Amino acid sequence: MKKIFLVLSLVLTVSVANAWEKRPDEGVVLLATKHLSAEAKAVVAKYLGDSFDDDVRYLNTLEQKKTSPYTREVHYLHLDSNLLPIRGEGEDALVEIEKAVEVVRARSSHSVAEVTKALRVIINLMCDMHNFTYVRIEGVPQSQKPFIFTCYAGDIGSRKTTTNIRWSKFWESYTYWHGGFSGDLWAEDLELCLGSKFAEYSQGDLNDWTKQIGEKAAELYARINPEYVMTRRERNELEMLNYEMMARAGFRLAALLNSVIN
Repeated sequence: MKKIFLVLSLVLTVSVANAWEKRPDEGVVLLATKHLSAEAKAVVAKYLGDSFDDDVRYLNTLEQKKTSPYTREVHYLHLDSNLLPIRGEGEDALVEIEKAVEVVRARSSHSVAEVTKALRVIINLMCDMHNFTYVRIEGVPQSQKPFIFTCYAGDIGSRKTTTNIRWSKFWESYTYWHGGFSGDLWAEDLELCLGSKFAEYSQGDLNDWTKQIGEKAAELYARINPEYVMTRRERNELEMLNYEMMARAGFRLAALLNSVIN
């Protein structure tokens, strides 16, 4: 059991730059392992095993070595103006997850290498798709490229200070506030605070989850843009949303693997 937890936690640290950093990603995976069925745990252990040292950050490693069959677009959800998946000819996180799911589902017809790759892709991209900086919405310019906005930074005496921050770094900042948290602590904290919501957060399928993520991203982009000035209250509220999305990522990863493997 401990071996499976370790393998999964290390594998999910494949999130790319501007996503959650390593330890929160480990926490997401450790949270998922708490909700995997016995059969799913056994299959994950069979294919991922202990040979994960060179592939801890699977897609990143391929990109850094310039051996990746993908471009960076593979990390993004691409939605139309109605928040429906575009599923065009370009690369897309949802499309690649769906392809990988079919490989895992038909694993007896695929090589060990193919199934291993598919599991790593699922884990990586399930984490990415729950980060709003990887949601691109047709007709929403600020979702298409990085932007900087003004955000509350703290108080100096009675004076409120602000800082200019990149949208992606803004989401990273929440995890940096918990710099002392290991992957285990992230998982324990998420389970303690939100474990009771597993059924609610994991309800539905990939299309349902994509719709929910798209709706929330559109709601954020409706007000946050390069001219926006974020208040302390909103920054605190969005910290809770970030926390919730980490839990949703872990719960949905478990639910997806359970449904595909069982």
